[in-house]
Amino acid sequence: MDIETYKQIYASLGSVDDVKSVAKQFSQPVGTIHSILNQKTVSNVKRNFSKVKNNSAKHLKQWQKGKSITEISRKNDIPATLMVTMILKEMGIPKKGFIRNLDDYPEGRLKSEVIEAMESDYFFSPRAHEMHSEKGKLGESILAAWLAERGLSYRSEEDLRKEGFTKTPDFLLNENIDVDGAKVSWIESKALFGDEKEHDYYIKKQFREYEENYGNGMIVYWYGFIEDISFNGNIIKDYRFFGDDQDMMEELLNFETYW
Repeated sequence: MDIETYKQIYASLGSVDDVKSVAKQFSQPVGTIHSILNQKTVSNVKRNFSKVKNNSAKHLKQWQKGKSITEISRKNDIPATLMVTMILKEMGIPKKGFIRNLDDYPEGRLKSEVIEAMESDYFFSPRAHEMHSEKGKLGESILAAWLAERGLSYRSEEDLRKEGFTKTPDFLLNENIDVDGAKVSWIESKALFGDEKEHDYYIKKQFREYEENYGNGMIVYWYGFIEDISFNGNIIKDYRFFGDDQDMMEELLNFETYW
C-alpha cells in the first residue's frame, strides 16, 4: 500500500462503525482496515493514557455520582477496559481477580458495568485479545499448509524452544527456499498491517536477531504493509503472495474482531 492511501485510510477511521465502509471505499479486506484502526487506537492510548490515569480519582467520583464506566471512557477517549482497570484500582479491587472471576461476584452495578464496558471494547478487552490470538494462529496455519503443499520441512517455534532457543521465528526452514531471487531460511507470520512503527518495533524486538542467527528470512504481514518499508535483504510479503484460493485465507481476511 502506498503511503498516501494509508494516510487517507488512517484519517477516515474513527471507530469500528467505519471499518466496512472504509474497506469498500478503498477496496481493501475488512481485516486490513480493522488492523489499521487497531494500531490507531493503540497509538491514541499511548499518547493519552498517562494523562487519563492521573485523573483516576476523579473518574471514580464521577462513577460514584452515577456516570457509567462506558460513558467516562468515551468522554476521555480511552478504551473502556482500561477505564475499568483504573476505577477498580482506585476502589482497591485487584483487576485481574475481578475480571477473570466475574461469575464469583454478586450481581450489582459494578459487575454489570464492567461487563458492559468490556463488551464495548474491541481492542483491549479479554475477548478482543483472544480473537487477536485466533488471527495469529490462523495466519500460522495458512503458512504451515503452504509449506506442506510444497513439501518443505521446518522446525516450528515450539520445536525450537524445546531445543533451548529463546528468540525463535515461527518457521525455521530445514532447507533454504528461493523467493524473488533471494534465499529465505526462516518465516515470521504477523496477523497485522505493517506500518512503519510496527515494522521498526519488530526489527528491534525480533527480526534483527533472527537475521543474525539464521540468515535472511521472509516476513509476512497478512493484512498488507506500507510499500516503502524494508529490512536489509529480507523479503516482505502479504496475503497476495499466497493466492486467495484457500478457505483459511478468506476467513483471515474477513476476520472481524468486533461483534
